[in-house]
Amino acid sequence: MFKIAIIGRPNVGKSTFFNKLVGKSLAITDDTPGVTRDRKEARAKLGPLDFMVIDTAGLEHQINEKSLEKRMVEQTQAAVADADLCLFVVDAKEGIVNADLHFANWLRKIGKKTILIANKCENFNQEFLGGEYYKLGFGAAIGVSAEHKLGFGELYDKIAPEIAEYEKNFGELNNVESDEPEHELQIAIVGRPNAGKSTFLNKILGEDRLITGPEAGITRDAISIDHEFQGQKIRFIDTAGIRKKSHIVKNLEKLSTIDSFRAIRFAQVVILLIDANSMLDHQDMALAGEIIREGRGLVFAINKVDSVSGDKENFMRQVREQIQNLFPQISGAAILGISAKTGYNVDKTIEFALKTYAQWQTYITTSKLVDWLKSAETTHAPKLFHGKAIKLKYATQIKRRPPTFAVFTNHIKPLEGSYERYLVNSLRQYFDLSLTPVRLVLRKSENPFEGRKEKQFSKKLHKPKK
Repeated sequence: MFKIAIIGRPNVGKSTFFNKLVGKSLAITDDTPGVTRDRKEARAKLGPLDFMVIDTAGLEHQINEKSLEKRMVEQTQAAVADADLCLFVVDAKEGIVNADLHFANWLRKIGKKTILIANKCENFNQEFLGGEYYKLGFGAAIGVSAEHKLGFGELYDKIAPEIAEYEKNFGELNNVESDEPEHELQIAIVGRPNAGKSTFLNKILGEDRLITGPEAGITRDAISIDHEFQGQKIRFIDTAGIRKKSHIVKNLEKLSTIDSFRAIRFAQVVILLIDANSMLDHQDMALAGEIIREGRGLVFAINKVDSVSGDKENFMRQVREQIQNLFPQISGAAILGISAKTGYNVDKTIEFALKTYAQWQTYITTSKLVDWLKSAETTHAPKLFHGKAIKLKYATQIKRRPPTFAVFTNHIKPLEGSYERYLVNSLRQYFDLSLTPVRLVLRKSENPFEGRKEKQFSKKLHKPKK
């Protein structure tokens, strides 16, 4: 598919422009310069035009070799190399500055097709965009207001011929790609700042797709990346580190946290990365609880296990016991010790995520559930209630993803608690649902005679014949 990269120096409105083209607020926007760090891709539309658009980090040219800014610029360079067309965005309110001239020169040397965009043109007409804008070497600028979606008609006129040329050369390949199924499986990678989420995903992808480093909180946006693992198409979502709510004071971090929780809601499986050097932090457990409440499949990946001193097997045995005691409702969830840096158990983590996904969307027929319920009741019958027997009438699956079951009975209250947990554990074991959350609800079986009035014999309606 035709790809367009949006580039420019920090705070010229690239992410706002990206969101308007995508039609959703996928990229975080804020007045703080340098909000975007990794490149972010999404499908966009402009009238009938359909293309991929890439949001990039703000270009900086006064950087040192080991700085975070250098890694951000490298991500932008990769986006430009991957794109078929660049939209070079400048700030019309500030005019052309030295950084714009520097990167315009860089773009011309690369030779990539580029359209100049003057953003924040709410109160400017096209005549204003002359003179100094031509110095950038890309001809006349298109005046737009990304915030108010002004000037997009002229942008369409510029982009349409480029996409038409692309379709002419690669249209047949595009048609083949469009027939492929969507990436149904989405796996979110979540955890506290500096747990190693981006390093973990880079190891899966086999490339430095995401910025990594010793600095905590590098990732700010939730970044979606499509990848094929062992023949399975997966959309991975790298998320910003989530800290305790009481520690989040800046608006930008609040937006990043909201973005991370949104990724959890849209994923089918979540891999929770936990730093082995600060095990079972309250925030890790709070995150696990949130994932379980959302009904997502959950895999625990204990990262940096290679840095743990002493017996690693004993360490992992203690970790599993602690997690299983804290979350008995997912006592069979996969808990692996990994090293995102070396690749130890990284592939195995994804394999367990796929197994979890398979169980997470399980459907069991009512006849099989009735057989299970009879077996469970025979093994451990419920106690009498006020001297009367509690009857387990039948069971059925009322929802999948995650598997949710209803058991019908004549008395609900005495089954709540320990017997309910017994039924869930029995169901997990009977149908091999150890990896996925399982939900069970108790429902009152209806009495077919309840609420009916007794028929009254009426002398008026049944008068004897004379």
